[in-house]
Amino acid sequence: MIKRIRPNRKHNPNARPRRLRSGLALRTCLGAVALAVVVSLGWYAWQQVSPRVLARADRWFEIKVVDITKTERVSRSEVLALLDLPPGRGLILADPDALERILEAQPWIRKATVRRAFPDTLAVEIQEREPVAVLRTAGRAFVVDQEGVLLAESTPTVAQSLPVLLGVDYTEAGLTEGGAIERVRAGIVLAGLLGQAVGRPMVVDLGVPGEMVAYDSGLRLRFGEGAFGDKVDRYRQVAERVFDRWIDRDKPASARQVEVDLRFRDKVIVREGR
Repeated sequence: MIKRIRPNRKHNPNARPRRLRSGLALRTCLGAVALAVVVSLGWYAWQQVSPRVLARADRWFEIKVVDITKTERVSRSEVLALLDLPPGRGLILADPDALERILEAQPWIRKATVRRAFPDTLAVEIQEREPVAVLRTAGRAFVVDQEGVLLAESTPTVAQSLPVLLGVDYTEAGLTEGGAIERVRAGIVLAGLLGQAVGRPMVVDLGVPGEMVAYDSGLRLRFGEGAFGDKVDRYRQVAERVFDRWIDRDKPASARQVEVDLRFRDKVIVREGR
């Protein structure tokens, strides 16, 4: 039998021997392990030393000025009390993010921005919430902002200048999400549109499921839900005629004696005796 002879493989003069390649891979692996160990030891050492280093550096940038933007409802002293900066605190150890969260927990503060201004100033910018309505519930009255956030208990002076919301439980209104707060926000929108249209604050009842009802000097206004802009505009166009026809301005009727129904598109229905 004739034995076949395999042809010689081509020799690559640049190829490294197998042992050399294995040794190189081993040295690379050991080098990576050594680098990881050095980095870990360095990080551990920094963790031990850094608090003292930062504390010493912090002394060089002691906060001497707290620059607070002008506010109307939150005083400077209240802001400083919320910041609660310890004596000798410097800019390096001051945490702007944490300070912002503390300030924004105050109901009247909608947005706070805190930044370092080296060498010695902490700059604080505050955007306050604006009261837009009064929420009456359980015998108490609270001012709320455009987002439906409860700000504080209302005073008689404030109550006279703002629209009033009824029909929402206080504990539900204190929530930040869900059906109750969405209903409060919708009522605020309706009350704002009505105030712009007629030039006086209204009472808006949120307690009727599926619709919203407002009261205007003896008229009960039914708006249903949604599309408030169009409905308010229709009411604005007919309000004077409705008053002239059904309301004695010297002796206003009960709010439930004359009803103006604006729920239907392109219609205004006036009913008596409801």
